[in-house]
Amino acid sequence: MTQRRQCFRWAIGLFGAGVSAQVFCNTAPALVWRERALLGFGTTLWLKAGHPDADQLEAALSAAVAAIRQVERQMSLFDAGSALSRLNAQGQLRNPDAHLLKVLRVARHVSAASAGAFDASMQPLWQLWSHAKEQGALPSQRALDRTRQLVNWRAIELSAAAIRLNQPGMKLSLNGIAQGYASDLVRTILQSHGIRHAMIDTGETSLLGHAPNQRDWTLAIEDAAHKAQEVPPLLVADGRAIATSSDAHTVFSADHRHHHIMDPHTGYSPTHWSSVTVLAPSCTLADALTKVFFALPREQVLPAARRWQVDVVLQDKAGRWTSTL
Repeated sequence: MTQRRQCFRWAIGLFGAGVSAQVFCNTAPALVWRERALLGFGTTLWLKAGHPDADQLEAALSAAVAAIRQVERQMSLFDAGSALSRLNAQGQLRNPDAHLLKVLRVARHVSAASAGAFDASMQPLWQLWSHAKEQGALPSQRALDRTRQLVNWRAIELSAAAIRLNQPGMKLSLNGIAQGYASDLVRTILQSHGIRHAMIDTGETSLLGHAPNQRDWTLAIEDAAHKAQEVPPLLVADGRAIATSSDAHTVFSADHRHHHIMDPHTGYSPTHWSSVTVLAPSCTLADALTKVFFALPREQVLPAARRWQVDVVLQDKAGRWTSTL
């Protein structure tokens, strides 16, 4: 089980100052709020939703959990029997599930549009670094050069009939996009059950409506660099999904220089940022783009944000915050 990335902390209480029970009664039917916490994708996931009908709310949350499990069965590397695990073991997967195909097609689009800064075939590099850490060392340059030859998004063949990895030794990881996709799917499921107010945390965040205090959901980004001189910025929900990647937790060296986010072209972790948060129309896209922006130097961030039509909040290694908001 991997350590959970605590990328956000809630910046509001359950009920805000000056909000009375009378206000709730007069403005709308009283909402029942329920939560579901569950293990998924190797971490802890959290769903929180409100609806006037408790039974309808419980049914919606159960459907949301079932949707998460469906995504896991397709895309989780923590499940040796998942479709993705079988694809990696066999090099091909016949009659792939529509969800898996959809995610891989989004991944291919982001790869093509970012010159390969995001690459779903990074799993061999992750395995190399993880094995080296277990040995108390760093990978040799020779091992990195050899392993990088297995990273090639163009060699992933996609069709409704089959997914094929057309390079021997290739393996895929969707850890950089599947949790965002799960968040989008849960959002759709909840809405189809009449839920209009929810917080969906599958490792990446989607928000609906308002928080339990009838105010906008408000989030604060984790201080990944642990530099107390600058307060992390607050994000007020504006209808977009939110995804964060950081070097705070899954690391391969004590100084956090080497971590789970790697440049496919070099095999090393980019050195510009400690944390990247992307606000995008979909959580799938936001999740993938955090890795793209991690690889960009400061002067390229704003042009890239405009090109992708997203906003980005970044923290550099010294703890300084930069934002396009």
